[in-house]
Amino acid sequence: MSKHSDSLWERSRDIAEKAIHMYVQNILTVEALTSMVICDWERVRRGEDQPSHAVLMRIAQRICSRELCSAYRSLDSERRNQAFDNLRRHLERSLLHTRYSTTLQLRSNAIEDVVHLTLEALHLALIQARRNGPDDPASFLKWTQTVLIRQAHAFLLKQQRNECLSLDALSELFVEQYVDIANGDPLQQVLLRELQQTLGDAILSMRNRRYRQVLIYTYIVGVDERELAQQLEVQVQDVYIWRHRALKSLRSKPEVMNTLRSLLE
Repeated sequence: MSKHSDSLWERSRDIAEKAIHMYVQNILTVEALTSMVICDWERVRRGEDQPSHAVLMRIAQRICSRELCSAYRSLDSERRNQAFDNLRRHLERSLLHTRYSTTLQLRSNAIEDVVHLTLEALHLALIQARRNGPDDPASFLKWTQTVLIRQAHAFLLKQQRNECLSLDALSELFVEQYVDIANGDPLQQVLLRELQQTLGDAILSMRNRRYRQVLIYTYIVGVDERELAQQLEVQVQDVYIWRHRALKSLRSKPEVMNTLRSLLE
């Protein structure tokens, strides 16, 4: 192998490591992506020119985009779950670099809500043939970012029209104001139990059995999403979607919000 070849391999390998961490963990290996980057470069190179870092990164991103798209559409559940995990991380990271980031971070749960709304939109696009994503899988990452930005914009417009206190924010404020577990104050313990009972009753009152299961197992029992998906024999993305819808439903219950507000007065 020539000196130039050694240099190209090392540079491509460094970029492959970064790209895999960002987009395709557990889908591609570093060695495989390195080879694919070099092969793609060889097809477009002219003469003895060496590619810049930016060129190699663009090649790696396009490859990762194709592989992530393929895994996301795969019939293999484990491969599809890996794609979903990578896609969620990609969306979270991308959202923090949009112009909506600062505003969303000021609102409780907003980042998570927008990411899950986007995942739901992408899931629907996957199962509906007429909206199954971009024609070019190499544009998959960019396409998901476009969907993400649209969801963030729509989310903030809706929030501006219908401002309300977040359930999680109320809960945290209640705990900070009334409950100090360390001092064991009996009154504080009673108030905490009353809040827990209120939330528990609200969860159990939900008519959708899946919503109840997801909230109980994730927030009370402490089971993570992948383990719960295995127990329910569903996809991880289904658990995320059900949890997002359940939380949205719970926050919209006037009786729950009024009870929490009365506890804070």
